[in-house]
Amino acid sequence: MSLQADLMHPELGYFDEGLNLTELTTYEKSDLPFGVAQTLHPVAYRSKIFLELENEHIWTRDWVAIGLTHEIKNSGDLLPFTVGFHGIHAQRLPNKSIQARFNRHQHGGCRFVPVQCRTGKQTKCTIASCNYTRDAPAMKASKEGRNSDEMYKFLGLVPEKLRDVAYTTIGPVIFVNVNPQCPQLSGNYEITNALSEDWRENDNIDVKFEWQDHSCNWKLFGKEFMREALWDNPPAWLYPNLLKGKIGATNVIAILQSTGPGNTLVRCFVSGGSPEDLKAALKQLQIIGSAASQEQIKLSNWNTSSRPETIGSTLPTETNKATYEMHRYLITRVTAVHEQFGNAPIMDARMLQRGRG
Repeated sequence: MSLQADLMHPELGYFDEGLNLTELTTYEKSDLPFGVAQTLHPVAYRSKIFLELENEHIWTRDWVAIGLTHEIKNSGDLLPFTVGFHGIHAQRLPNKSIQARFNRHQHGGCRFVPVQCRTGKQTKCTIASCNYTRDAPAMKASKEGRNSDEMYKFLGLVPEKLRDVAYTTIGPVIFVNVNPQCPQLSGNYEITNALSEDWRENDNIDVKFEWQDHSCNWKLFGKEFMREALWDNPPAWLYPNLLKGKIGATNVIAILQSTGPGNTLVRCFVSGGSPEDLKAALKQLQIIGSAASQEQIKLSNWNTSSRPETIGSTLPTETNKATYEMHRYLITRVTAVHEQFGNAPIMDARMLQRGRG
């Protein structure tokens, strides 16, 4: 079936490994009370179809953290972020507010999506604004606040014609939502309280940034992050992709970006403590990623000849409460019935609207 047919007929559904991935019965053994519920089916960690389902039901429906205001301090600075399969950016305006918009090109200007980009994994490409490629770091404007040449791929010559994306900030964190009918986030007290305790909105606070690539599904990095023994205070998972913890005097924020079924880009932010403390905190995130990568290998090979002892066996009981709660969140999202826009999934709705109105 062609890509166009897939986009124009979302009612065809999401199926893989003999499972209907939007049917509640697929997850019923993971939706039981804690202590009895099984861990999530491995299809959620290794399937390209499940990756596409997450794009339609999570990344394009929920408020997603994309970075900190510290990354775009000055007028004109621009922060790219691929939300699911959507290429968007946030830019600091002269009045110090922020505007989030869809990129000038959703497919980088390619007349068709190349074969190497259809693998379910974001790839490196010179066309940095394509929603199949890896994001570029935050871009700095000129001293006069003007757009740099490298921003053209994102903004074009007339940025005013680009479609806006809903955005808000809580503390220093920038959130976006590409759903044309998204609810407000400002009243989310869980996120507000979690971020106001240790993070300030002041852009001048000293924050160290680091990007880390890990060979694991984004959910597995979150699972390993939430092991409370690693932290001095209980960590927080602010769904879907914002993690917060504290090691000694060092505050840690990790923003997860799914770049493939078994790949995650973690945007790491640490603040507080000595330079050695900051390095130790970033090292801890590397250790978390390594543990998650080992878990990815186990789940990718579950019920296969690579792990013959698991063929036909029952999935283990989930013993981590934070992971169990994440499973409940995920099940609720992927089994929800959403309104379609113009007989197209939300991932394509914005592109279909181009040139209208």
